[in-house]
Amino acid sequence: MRRETLWRLAGVAAVVGGLVDLTGPLIYPHLTEPARQMVYVLIDLLLLFGLLGLQSAAGRVLGWPGLAGFVVAVTAVLLVRSSATNLLGPQSYMIAASLWSIAMAVIAVAVLRARAPFRTSAILWIAALVIGLVGLALKDQGLLHRLAASSFALASVALGVDLIRQAKASTGDDA
Repeated sequence: MRRETLWRLAGVAAVVGGLVDLTGPLIYPHLTEPARQMVYVLIDLLLLFGLLGLQSAAGRVLGWPGLAGFVVAVTAVLLVRSSATNLLGPQSYMIAASLWSIAMAVIAVAVLRARAPFRTSAILWIAALVIGLVGLALKDQGLLHRLAASSFALASVALGVDLIRQAKASTGDDA
């Protein structure tokens, strides 16, 4: 498979995952528990594909900080999906989700330092972490939590768009 094809597929996955994540609060109340868990798994899988595309497209320029953020982010996704086991204690989900957000902020800093073409995503990932930390400090699990989650999801949409653009630019496609 050509790398441009991988970037396109990863880009589509990131866009779809981000959009499903954004619309989730409207969908979840209408789903039974097994179906809701399947949507969560689908979102995380699609976001993970987007992350793999980012690493493929920009891994070299992001260097060691980007690679470290990538490894921690992938680990955090797995911890989020296994949080029901309480591997990290009763707050397993919150710890894993926080770790994922921190890892994405590390990648974001690497993107900004390298002046890589994923700056919108980087800014949104940093915003998600900052908003989440403010919400945690204020013990706000409502509006600020939703804003942080929305910023994180929008970062994935922006990542997907940038991956698709990079694939087109690399091949010279206009379609």
